[in-house]
Amino acid sequence: MTQEEKKLAEIVARIIDNRRDQIKISPMWIATEALKEIDPGNLGSELLRLAGHLQLRQIARAQCRKLFEDTEDDDEPRFNGFDGLQWRYPTARSKGDDQPEYILLEEMTKLDLNYNITRLRSEATTKLAHADLLQAWGAKHFRAHGSA
Repeated sequence: MTQEEKKLAEIVARIIDNRRDQIKISPMWIATEALKEIDPGNLGSELLRLAGHLQLRQIARAQCRKLFEDTEDDDEPRFNGFDGLQWRYPTARSKGDDQPEYILLEEMTKLDLNYNITRLRSEATTKLAHADLLQAWGAKHFRAHGSA
């Protein structure tokens, strides 16, 4: 990652942190705020501003996903102190949307709650099915090759 990319990621991370108590946040809103900080006078051309906004939105999406959704490469806990719950979750409105919103745990509606329960159970079921297939492949493979 270049120094410029790191600086953009730091700006996005700071905006997310500054919005910690905001009920909902969105990568699109974060990108807009970051772009205003980077180019407060709107001096860039429209095409350049669009390109910058798209890149900032990608950075914001990645950071929000890492903070507020389960991913394959979770190395760090991102949970709050309530028995492993996250402090934000995707809203039910975010289902299938490429512009998700993330809502504070305490502000979730029943619809948001049920959406996330269903989403998490579906992800768990998919991962368990994958593990079962891998286990079956391993048993077959090692029987055929006679290695341990």
